[in-house]
Amino acid sequence: MNRSRRLRIIGTCILVCGVLGAALFFWNATRNAPPSLDDAAAGYTRSRERQMGQMMGTMGVATTRIMETLETPAAEAALIAFTAALVAALCFRIAKLMDLPPSHPAHWPQQ
Repeated sequence: MNRSRRLRIIGTCILVCGVLGAALFFWNATRNAPPSLDDAAAGYTRSRERQMGQMMGTMGVATTRIMETLETPAAEAALIAFTAALVAALCFRIAKLMDLPPSHPAHWPQQ
């Protein structure tokens, strides 16, 4: 088995493990999720955003919303899957460059 074939197998394993890991993470995080603060204290989010808007302005509120969105289980699972896909794509790209003829300028060096 040549190096490019092994790299494709590694890329496939990374992709499968990343997607499975993201699914397991999402399942575990949603199953064990505590209730949100707005469920426990009605109107908490709205009053907090108002106070934050007074202290930091519109950009502070927008940044806080983005950070809260990235902390949700769905967003974290998507980031895990995206990172695995990115690493797998890198493996596939390097394997493709290894398969080019040695005279090609983009050929990946063999050792």
